[in-house]
Amino acid sequence: DFCYHSPSLSERELKQVSRSDPIGLIKQTQKCLLRMYPDGLRQDSSNPNPIDGWNCGIQMVALNYQNDDHMMELCYGKFIDNGGCGYILKPNYLIDIEKSKFNPFDYIKQPSILLKNINEYPQRLILTIISGQFLCRSSEKTDDIPDPYVIISTHGISCDQQIKKTKFIENNGFNPIWNETFQFDIYFPQMCLVRFDVYDYDIFSHDDQLAYFCLPMTTMQTGYRHIHLRAKNNNPTYSTLFIHVTIQNK
Repeated sequence: DFCYHSPSLSERELKQVSRSDPIGLIKQTQKCLLRMYPDGLRQDSSNPNPIDGWNCGIQMVALNYQNDDHMMELCYGKFIDNGGCGYILKPNYLIDIEKSKFNPFDYIKQPSILLKNINEYPQRLILTIISGQFLCRSSEKTDDIPDPYVIISTHGISCDQQIKKTKFIENNGFNPIWNETFQFDIYFPQMCLVRFDVYDYDIFSHDDQLAYFCLPMTTMQTGYRHIHLRAKNNNPTYSTLFIHVTIQNK
């Protein structure tokens, strides 16, 4: 019951507690700094999905930094906000849970209306993936010219999680042009991450990730934008995507 307590939960314990008493768990984050850590059975140093912890207000979601996987990339994207200092504010409905009665599991599907005490303004995100520039190859050892396509995904409360992708462009990593438009209805923009992944299509084996970028939806600016993509280890690259962003209130 004291603010200097910092309880730790494994990902398995978090799943159990969040399902049985999600509001009680969020209330604990008002008094304590809670930490979630990967399960000990992850001998390959893989990572759990940090979104599960963030949706319940967990302040410290520990990940295996030695593994540059998709979950680490979400973590990099989450903390781009606030100047990349490592600290960001939670939405009010995760802070004043007595008033908001926010339960992330009430929003598995897109709701027709939000509770009046939840301070969110649903938005429609319209993205046009216009073109790419200087897309890197899947490996320094290959001479294969990539057949790139883009996957756009949104991550946050369950009702906001969506995945869409472009067609692939054959043998063009220099300046592929897609000109494809996608629409996402987002009900919790303050909790939403938008992610861009560029893959190399391969008919005979698995598709290789070429580069990515992830950012909070609240940091996106409208109009024509260049996205400076990052490598799997989060290092900057020369690769970019040229897109158009429209954000409308629903």
